[in-house]
Amino acid sequence: AVEASGILHSVYLVQMFFSYVTGKPIESNEPPKTAFQKALFWSRVAMSLGILVISFVVAFTALFQNNTTMWSSVPPVVSIIMLIVLIGFTGIMEGLQIALFAVVHLPAEEVEKHALAKHNCDLVFLKHGHLQAFLVGRQICQTIVMFVIARITTVQMREGEGNLFDVSDGLQSFFDTGVLGALMSTIVASLSWRITASSFPMAFLANPLSTFIIRFCLVIEGTGICYSSWLFAAIHQKVVGYERDEVYIGETKDGDEEGSEDIRNKTADSLETTDIQEVSTDEGSDRIDC
Repeated sequence: AVEASGILHSVYLVQMFFSYVTGKPIESNEPPKTAFQKALFWSRVAMSLGILVISFVVAFTALFQNNTTMWSSVPPVVSIIMLIVLIGFTGIMEGLQIALFAVVHLPAEEVEKHALAKHNCDLVFLKHGHLQAFLVGRQICQTIVMFVIARITTVQMREGEGNLFDVSDGLQSFFDTGVLGALMSTIVASLSWRITASSFPMAFLANPLSTFIIRFCLVIEGTGICYSSWLFAAIHQKVVGYERDEVYIGETKDGDEEGSEDIRNKTADSLETTDIQEVSTDEGSDRIDC
C-alpha cells in the first residue's frame, strides 16, 4: 500500500538513469503498461519528486539556520558534508546487501569477468561465517548512520525563533515531526540504492569502496559489540524449530532434477567450495548454524 501510494516512486528515476547510462535495459516480468497505467505511474513519480524536493529544501534551510536537532557545536557546512558522506556510505551498504544475494544467480563466468567483484564475493562467501558477520556489522553501521542522519535532517526551531518560511503553526508542527527527513533518507539513502543494486549487482560489487565497506563491517562485527545477536538467533532457531532448506525441499542430486546443472552453473566459482546457508564456527559457541 505504501509503494502504491506513490510517495516513494522517485526511486524509479534513479533506476532509469542507471539503465540509460549503462545501456542495460530494465528487466521486468510485468506486462507492458497501458496508457492509463503510464499516466498514473508518471503522476506518482512527479508527486514523489516534488515531496523529495520539498524535504531537501526544508532540511537544508533549517540546517543553515541552525534549527535542527544536530548538535549545536557542529557548523551547518560540516553538517551538510556529513549528510552527503553518510548518505553515500549507507547507500552502498544497502546496495551491497542486495547485490550479494543477487550475484549468486549470475553465471560464474560473468562474475569472473570482474576481478574486484569476484574478490568481494570470495571475501563474503568463501570464508565460513563471513556472510552473517557482514550482515551483523552492516546493521550496526546502518543503525548508527541513520541515527546521525535523523539528527541532521529533523527540524527543531530554537526558542524565540518564528516558524520556518513563516508557515502556520500546524505546518510547522508537521515539519517538527521529522517525517520529511525520514522520507528523504528513505529515498536517497536506502531505496534508490537498493533498487539500483537489484538491477546492476556487478556495478556495486566491482566498486573499490565496496571492499573497504565489507572489511569495515567485518571489523565492527568482530569487536563483539553485538555478539548477543548470535545467542538470540540460536534461541529463536530452537524455539521456532527452523531447519535447513534441505529438510523442506530436499537435496538436489546430479540428474535427479531438471535444471540442477543450471543451478550449479549459476553459482559463482567463489561459492562452489562452501554452502552460503551453512555457517561453521571459528570461535566455538560464538557462531551458530543458520
